[in-house]
Parts: sequence; structure tokens; C-alpha cells
Amino acid sequence: MSATTRRELMKQLGGTAAFSFVAAAGSLAAATPATAAGAAAAGATATGTGTANSPAAAAATRRVRGLVARLTLDEKISLVHGATDPRRLGQAGYLPGVRRLGIPELRLSDGPAGVNVTKSATGLPPVATLGASFNLELAREYGEVMGREGRTLDMDVLLAPQIELSRTPFFSRNKDQSGEDPYLNGLIGAAQVEGVQAQGMLAQAKHFLANNQRLHEFDREKPENSYDFIVDDRTLHELYLPAFEAVVRAGVASVMSAYNHLNGKWNSEQSTTLTGILRGELGFEGFVTSDWGATHSTAALEAGQDMQMWDGSFYGEPLKKAIKDGSIPEAALDTAVSRILGRYDAFGMLDGSRVPARKKIDVRAGARVAREVAVQGAVLLANDGGLPLSHAALHDLALIGPTAGQVATSVSGERAYGFEERLVSPLDALRRSTKRKIAYEVGVDLAGTAVPASAFPDGLTRKGGGTDKKTDKKVDETIDFVGDNALPVGTTAEWTGTFVPPVTGEYALKIQGWGAAVSLSLDGLELTTAAGARDSFARKWSSIVPTTDGLDNGQADPVELTVGRSYRVTVKATGWSAAIAERGPVQVRFAWVTPQQRTASIAAAAKLARRVHTPVVFAFNGSGGSVGGGGDFTTLTLPAHQDELITAVARANPRTVVVLTTGCPATMPWRREVGTILHTGYVGQEGGWSTADLLTGRANPCGKATVTWPEKDTDHPALDPAHPERYYGVDGVVTYTEGIFTGYRGFDKAGTEPLFPFGHGLSYTEFGYRDLSVRRAGKGYEVSFTVTNRGRRTGAEVPQVYVGAPRGADVEMAPKTLAAFDRVELRAGRSRRVTVRVAERQLSYWDTDRGRWVRPEGRRAVYVGSSSRDIRLTGVAR
Repeated sequence: MSATTRRELMKQLGGTAAFSFVAAAGSLAAATPATAAGAAAAGATATGTGTANSPAAAAATRRVRGLVARLTLDEKISLVHGATDPRRLGQAGYLPGVRRLGIPELRLSDGPAGVNVTKSATGLPPVATLGASFNLELAREYGEVMGREGRTLDMDVLLAPQIELSRTPFFSRNKDQSGEDPYLNGLIGAAQVEGVQAQGMLAQAKHFLANNQRLHEFDREKPENSYDFIVDDRTLHELYLPAFEAVVRAGVASVMSAYNHLNGKWNSEQSTTLTGILRGELGFEGFVTSDWGATHSTAALEAGQDMQMWDGSFYGEPLKKAIKDGSIPEAALDTAVSRILGRYDAFGMLDGSRVPARKKIDVRAGARVAREVAVQGAVLLANDGGLPLSHAALHDLALIGPTAGQVATSVSGERAYGFEERLVSPLDALRRSTKRKIAYEVGVDLAGTAVPASAFPDGLTRKGGGTDKKTDKKVDETIDFVGDNALPVGTTAEWTGTFVPPVTGEYALKIQGWGAAVSLSLDGLELTTAAGARDSFARKWSSIVPTTDGLDNGQADPVELTVGRSYRVTVKATGWSAAIAERGPVQVRFAWVTPQQRTASIAAAAKLARRVHTPVVFAFNGSGGSVGGGGDFTTLTLPAHQDELITAVARANPRTVVVLTTGCPATMPWRREVGTILHTGYVGQEGGWSTADLLTGRANPCGKATVTWPEKDTDHPALDPAHPERYYGVDGVVTYTEGIFTGYRGFDKAGTEPLFPFGHGLSYTEFGYRDLSVRRAGKGYEVSFTVTNRGRRTGAEVPQVYVGAPRGADVEMAPKTLAAFDRVELRAGRSRRVTVRVAERQLSYWDTDRGRWVRPEGRRAVYVGSSSRDIRLTGVAR
């Protein structure tokens, strides 16, 4: 039995093997600017053009050491914690720099899907959509767009890529990462890093480590109530560390520590992971920043966290005091500053050799990449012939659903909103590209209508905002101050009154606004908010789509109300300050969808479906606040009675097609009644056009599922009701007792049939596989086979190579593990011989006793297929 340490294996891998994508995506040298100063600082190995002993690296080290020696204590402290940017550009974080020594300011912008600042940037589809493309070159282009636009917008660090594993389908941020497989996750993340950093922008990979759910992750008000997350060493190394290793190998400049506790300590204070593993095992040479508000003490500095964001609550005056009283050595601060300045120097920020920023954003170039990601990331889950739309279908077509009438770019924050003038809905894109009249019904009304005066028998008392100067009060019949009826700029007002529903049933209550932060409360409980501003800007992303008249659309959870009962309603509007870029008249509306309205909308959709040739229902999920990601999902059931809508439409017309604009799997109680299902995911600013291309056949779907779709929630290993400790937690602890058997590994081990397996995705053409060959290549294997396009259309296939577990291994290994893949585009009737490399790492497990990778002896099955369950060829690795 052969064994190898992590460092030995890294030497063996060089620039190939498990990370062979580098050959296609560009050399690792492109990960940092190719400048004379492109070397790591403070004695670290270079990630640019030099090595640790090169003249460039030595010069960089001397430069950084010289600066650290000249910095005062206060100046050093100013470089390790966030501050307020006097320019207020809307970014997430800021360091002031030290002008007297030529140390520039540092601005950090949210990712992971575009640059999130006051000015507009390309609204890319989220990383889940990108990941489904299995296209590493496209992932690099994705990173290039973000890096290029970030530099143009005066940013220096992009908080991306996000490379947590999608361990549970309930995680609300699954949309921001590339799925449940660590190998794929690492390759997509590393390619993004290369793209971002080739533009002179520093990438910051997040969130380190095992940050896989929002439930119990971090209680900001009472941190002591946050749960501990227990993950064994083997599981960490085999599932949750490989993506971080991949981005380290790609030269990532920075890593963000996560909010959660891990194995008894905050991630920000984990010397075992931050110093021992990240720097010791993986060889990371950059700096570590906290997630925003995730620092809990000055001790985090010595543990290996170099920078606190967003403020100096611990790394400011408390750190200065700790250094002066000797409880924290100043050498620890010097180390942190050296790591930070080392990255400045590697990117040419200290000597003027940085890759120059472009003067303006190339809107068309960004749009091209956004559209291509949306096309290649679409997954055709099922197709009984409904797609592409036939001539008969296009002649008599109906679209149904709010995300057909408006484009579902993504949900919640930490992304670029996109150029609003480019937001074209699938409905409009289809009408414009086909020159046909296409019928439409909303089906599920996300905007609703203003609650009428009849629901407020005593009116609504307004306090502030244009009220009577003597009483400071005014009675309004309803709250519908929009358009020409908007309130003056900066208005702050509060409405209170008695709300009496006309019938008993489920209501969808909404607060909609712009020009002011607005909120809705019922009987003293705040139900929802909208139009909250961050620093110097606001975005319309409280719902998956804004209202059709341009308001941010705050959605309350469905609420059961009783006819004739009186409820105390409070609506607040706080006008934006003059610093907010979009400031204007204050618009606010209290809206609803009543039980009757909901029933009528579904009935109207079914009626339309009966009279057309083909109805296409667009369904969605996802929610979010005005600033950041919302809480986890509590079910995979589609919200807002969409299952009811789809069922009604499908029963009215058997040719129904469903398009899913979701960021995670959804259950499908209507699956047997719908034969064609296209999962576009969230589609970014160009998604209307990409969706139209896919529906009409101008584009051929080629995406593959990056997560397993369960038949029901409890089929998923992390949600197994026999193991509540895995997600819900027991006695304040969440324990990853499934070990390495999450995602498809867990489904395979349990023998559970998924709704759709990992790697699944159909095409408008068909592909055949033949002539498998498996041979030794160094310490790994070379797997070759032929793929043929047997259909009549050009298309792309993603052949996937999995390895089985050997008999007699000392530990239990997964029945199948993704070991390699390729993306092959073929014209109709053409074939291509495909050769991929299976690295020794993909054949090994982490031995916790010896602290190293071990490759077990014995023959291994090699599976080649179109998904983890659609195996076309089987061979043996000897």
C-alpha cells in the first residue's frame, strides 16, 4: 500500500493531474499579474513569475520588510481592520492605506456573481448556473469579467469565489457555489480565481471552513447561541478542503474565514485550520480576512486571521491595548501586515507595475459572457418532445408565471444587479425574436394589488410625512403612494390602523417601496421589509422580481387571516439620506393577494392553457433581504402555490412545458403530468434572451446537474429524519455524521433513487459512447473513449469518469467518485476520441492516523457516463 503526504503529492501533481484544467484555461502564472514584482512577500513562495529564491521574490520580500519596519503601531493597526471609505463607493470593505509610505487604499467588493457597488456592473448568473456548464474556460471568462469590471470601478479585492460544498439542499447560498462534488467545486473555483487575478484584481475565496448552512450558523445578537459544527478530519480533507487547495494552487490572494464554530472554536480563531492546514498543509501565502462581523477577539490574530472586517471592534483599539500590555506580541501584527502587503506587492500595487484598469466597462463583452453562462448552465431535466418549441407551438404559445414576465436574474444580495436597461423578460425576448404574439398569464401574482380602503374601517393614521402641522397626524384611506402620488423626497412616516380581512384564508401580504426603507408589521410582529439601503445605494432584490412599476417588492410569508377579525397594522417608511445614489420621491404601497385573487389567477392560467397549443409555465423559488442572503429553505416545495398552478395547467393541456428558475432542487408532485422540464437556474441580466434561445432551439442545452435532486426532502443524506444532528442539530451541535457520504455518494450508498442524479442533463441531440480504454499513466490513469453525436443538431456533452471503491480498503470509500470530466462539442454525426487523466489523489483517501493521503491497493472499477447514474461504459483500473 502506497502512502504520500500532501506536500509530496503537490510536487507530483505539478501543473497537471487533478488540476489539468490549467492547460486549457491558461497557466498558473496568469493567476497573478506577470510583473517583475509578481512574487509573494515575507519569504513566501511566489505565485507569479518568480520563485521563493528568485530576484523578484527577494526584492518583494525586502520591500515589504522595509515598509513594516517603517510603519508606526497605529499605521500597522490601520492595515488590519476595516474603516469607512470617504468616497463611499458602496463596496463591502475598505482599508485607508498609508500615504506617506506609498501604501494605497484597499477596497473590497462583494461577489460572488459580479461586482456589487453603487455603480452598475454586469449582472452575471450565479455560480450554480456557471457550475452546471462544467466549462472551465467559461469559468475563467466569468472571473475575467468580474476582475476587469472591479478594477474599472476602483475595487481591489473581489469577495469571490464562494467554494463551500452544497451539503444540504436547504442551504440558501447553494446558488452561489458549484455543487456537491469537491473535485468540480475546486476546478470551477480555481478557474474563476485565474480570471479575476489576471486583471490585477485580488480574489478572496470564501468561506473557510465547513460553512454549509445558515440554520444555527451564527446568531449575531447572541453569538453564544450559535451551534458548534463537528466535522471529522477525513471528511474535512476529502470534501471541504479540496476546493480551497485548488484555489491556493491557482494563487488566490486571500481567504475569508467563516462565521460558524468548527469543532469547538470559531473559524476565525482556529489556529489548527488557519495556520496548520491552510498555510501548513495547503501552502497558502496570502492573507485571511474575517467574514463581516465574524471576529470575536484579538486572539484571532495569533490564530492566523490577518484582517478584521468591517470595523476595528477587536483589531482596532483593543488590539493596540493588547500589544501594549504584552498579551499579544507585536510580531503577530507584523506577520499579518506582511501577509497583506505581500499581496499588494505581488499585484504591483506598491511599485506601480499593477495591470492597468480599463477606463470604462465593456458592457457588450460582459453581456456576452453572461448570456453564454446562462445558456451553457441550463439543464434539460426531462424532454418528451416539448422542446425545442415546434412551429405549431410557436404559432399558438402561452407563457405563464411571474418569472416569464420578468427576468429572474438571481435572488438576494452579494451580486451585481446588472444594467437595468438590459433586463429583458423571457416573454419579451420571445416576442421580439420570433415576431409572434405570445399570450401571457401571471399565474402566481407576486405584486398583488393595493389593499383597498374597505380593509381599514377606521382609516390609517399617518404620523410624519406631510401630516397636519398642528397635530402631526393625518388619516389616509389606504397606503398606495406611488408614481404621481409619491411622497416628497426624504419623507419619513408611519401608518397605524385596524386591518380587517374580507374572507378567511391564506393571504400574501407585501410591502413595496422605493426612495425609503419600508416595513410591514401585523399585531406588533414585523413581517417583511423592502428598499433598505446599504451605504450609498439600494437594490430591488427583496423578491425574485420587483413590481412591474419599479418598486422593491417585500414578500411576507403566507399568513392565515380570519374574516371580521381586527389586526393592528403598522407600516413604516424611512426616507433615504442624501448619500443614496438612487434617492428620489418616496413611494410606498401596502399590497396583498387574497385567497380569491390567488384562485382566480390559477384558474385564468388553466383557462389560457386549454386554448393554446403549448403552455410554458415558469416556476421559481428563493427569497432574500435587501442586503444579504436570507435564511435557509425549510422545504424544497415550490413556494406560492406553484405546484397547484403547474398541476392545473398540466391537466388543462398535456403539452405543458415547465421552466424552473430556481437556485436549488425542487420537489415535483406533478412530475408524471409534465413531460418536459428545463432548469435554467437563475439567469443573470441576459437571461431573457438565453431562455428564448433555449426554448426555440437557437441554443442547445448542455448543462449538467451539480447536485442530486431528491424525490422528497428527507431522501437527502443531510436531511435524513433518522439523523437530526446532521442539519437541525442536537443540544447545540450539528454533526456531519454522514461523513464523506453526502450528495450522490450518500444516495449511492443508501441505494436511494433520486428524482434526477448528479451530472444529469439532456440535450436536443443524442450522444453515444464506445471503445473504453484504461491505462496506467504515472501514478494515475489515462482513460480514453469515443463520443459520437448521433442526432441532427450540434450539441455539447459532458462525459464523466467515476472510479469505484477497491475491495479490502482499510476505510469505507464511496461506491462512485467523480475523478475526471470533459466538455465535448460535436456537430451532428461527428465523433471525437476523448482522453482524460485520473490523478492519484482521486484514487486516495485521507488517513487520519497518519495525517496523509493513502492510495489503497486493488483493482478499481472505472465508469464513464452521462451522469452518475447513466453509466455508458465500464472498465477496470489495475
